[in-house]
Amino acid sequence: MNSSLIPKIYRHFFIGVTITLLVAAIELFSTGAIAQLLNRVEGILYDSRLVLTLPATPQQFDESVVIIDIDDKSMAEQGRFPWSRSKMAELVSKLTEAGVIVIAFDIFFSEPEINPVSQIESEFPNFINSNKLTINEVKKKIDADSKFANVLSNNDTVLGFLLNNETHQQINPLPSSSVDWMLDDQNNSQFIEFSGAAVNIPTLQNKASGNGFINAHSENDGFIRKASLVHKVGNTLYPSLALEAARLYTLADKIQTRSHILNNITLFDGIKFNDQWIQTDEYGKILIPYKGPAGSFTYYSATDILKNKIGESELEGSVVFIGTSAIGLADLRATPVGLQYPGVEVHANIFRGLIHPELLPAQPSWSSGATLFMIVVIGGLLTILSYQKSARHIVVVTLGIAVLAILFNFYFWAIEKISLPLFMPLLLITLLSGYYIFVGSIAEMKHSRKIKSMFDQYVPPDHINQLINQSSDLPQQSVKRNMTVLFADIRGFTSLSENMSAHQLSEYLNEYLSATTEIIFKHSGTIDKYVGDMIMAFWNAPLQDDDHAKHGVEAAMAMLKGLSSINQTFLEKNLPAINIGIGLNTADMNVGDMGSKYRKAYTVLGDAVNLGSRVESLTKFYEVAILVTKETMRACPHISFRLIDKVQVVGKTTATELFEPIDFTDSLNTTQLAELSKSEVAMTHYYNKNWQQSLSLLTELESTSVFSSHIYTIFIKRINETNLKTLSKDWNGAFRHQTK
Repeated sequence: MNSSLIPKIYRHFFIGVTITLLVAAIELFSTGAIAQLLNRVEGILYDSRLVLTLPATPQQFDESVVIIDIDDKSMAEQGRFPWSRSKMAELVSKLTEAGVIVIAFDIFFSEPEINPVSQIESEFPNFINSNKLTINEVKKKIDADSKFANVLSNNDTVLGFLLNNETHQQINPLPSSSVDWMLDDQNNSQFIEFSGAAVNIPTLQNKASGNGFINAHSENDGFIRKASLVHKVGNTLYPSLALEAARLYTLADKIQTRSHILNNITLFDGIKFNDQWIQTDEYGKILIPYKGPAGSFTYYSATDILKNKIGESELEGSVVFIGTSAIGLADLRATPVGLQYPGVEVHANIFRGLIHPELLPAQPSWSSGATLFMIVVIGGLLTILSYQKSARHIVVVTLGIAVLAILFNFYFWAIEKISLPLFMPLLLITLLSGYYIFVGSIAEMKHSRKIKSMFDQYVPPDHINQLINQSSDLPQQSVKRNMTVLFADIRGFTSLSENMSAHQLSEYLNEYLSATTEIIFKHSGTIDKYVGDMIMAFWNAPLQDDDHAKHGVEAAMAMLKGLSSINQTFLEKNLPAINIGIGLNTADMNVGDMGSKYRKAYTVLGDAVNLGSRVESLTKFYEVAILVTKETMRACPHISFRLIDKVQVVGKTTATELFEPIDFTDSLNTTQLAELSKSEVAMTHYYNKNWQQSLSLLTELESTSVFSSHIYTIFIKRINETNLKTLSKDWNGAFRHQTK
């Protein structure tokens, strides 16, 4: 069916419903690369929301979570890592003496440390055989692993181990697990499953109070936003390092699990220790409640502990996580709060959230349903509120709905600690508003074009745009405004056009006028009219331009420079080159809609406009390309000018000083600057009637000038033909031109 036959209102709502259903379908059924892309964008929004809502001062709790850092300083003072187990035993002993409650290692010890006595046994068997009893006693006494194991048993310690799928590399047996997993819950579970692990040696493992995996799993974009509390190896669930530390801290014997079965698949609900339930997703994961950027927890250098610089006053009653930030050993991860975030601090954040579940953000199973509900509501609101509205109105409505959606999302996150998806509602807002704004813009464009087609024959483009954008018509009467007017005329146009056909002449003029008009527009000018080969333009109307004189002069200079490319084009077409004269004047003028009820023109009128035209006609007399009045010159301090003459044009009773703009002052060389200075002195002498000094300088300038020397010739002639004795007392040096 032809869409044009569908009533406009039905078409509007049909498109709105279609886009809404499309977004809902993407939310429900996207898979593969599309799902990864959506998750990546949702992850970026999640990170931004998390960072924006981090409290300036994190909430403080009774327990203290501290990180003991085996940093570069520690390695410089204590030796390179890995350290001897004896040193690790000393570190644990000092932490225990300082009153640390739980010690968790974000490192593991998968190989035994070689006993020095064993090395002696292999090198000197005869010596060992003769002193067997004594050697065995020494061997036992200095065994570093035994020392470390003994001190581990003196406190609640958790050793980390790394789960993997490389069973052929596994040397030591897996430890026992503190997770009590019901056999009934093991049917088709959704946990991440491993077949092996890099675990600690039994000597240490059996003495530690607990063991937890240190694996961290990033999402597809490499960022760690969630943490697995449990992982599966065979028929056993193992706790994470942070979860095991939380169990020991709360004096819980076991970690219990809670699951439910749906369609013969076990979906995990959460874990429980010390009568506290922690809700997870079906994979046993939680959102990590980051406290802040790296360094949000208290860090102490391990060497300061060993040197007794940090003790009971700083550590008593704390929970310690031991890790390393040393160069080459640092476990750095990409997180929402930092791209180089220490892995040990990730464990500290998880522990803090497990001890204080009120900090844990939830991502409930009904979040997808809530997202679909928001999509439907937003789609309906935007569709209804956008019907037959302008693009501007739709933008306002869109921004309002987007702000409400974001505030709704932030409320659930900040107040209810619930993480709801945000991208799909925003995507729907973008798609719907984009379509309706496009349709509204097309309608407004058609309306604007209709108005322009009525007025563009006599109203400048900027004036038309201003007329369209205003709610009512611009005033019809003219106003007085300080403006700059420009006149440009082709030199000898009549003789140039004599040998051209009408078609050639039309193309010739069109090419010149188009290029010149473009330059004027680029410099904020308004074209008033074309009269044959003459261009009239002005500045500071209809749009306000405080630098109108500057823009006018810069446009005139650009027009001269642009002639080279225009003339090159004419040369290729065997057409004559163009030379132009340009005159500018700055003064108060009347501007507005002028004319009759049958035809109007937006133009400028006044004596100042006529003076601009007279100035342009004098460029031929003085053989310069551009002339401006003193008022125009004063407004352009960044441009160097040469005084050309003081004249009294036809129809004027007062004298007008004329200046030639040379170039931007910064671009002039020393020779040019010297000539301008000398020319100014010569003209000053002339108007002060010091004609001998003036004549001397003018004669020198006439022969050495790098600019047009005709003006010097004119003044030399005036001096030679004038008798100072016959001059009237009121002579001011102005030259009276008799023709226009």
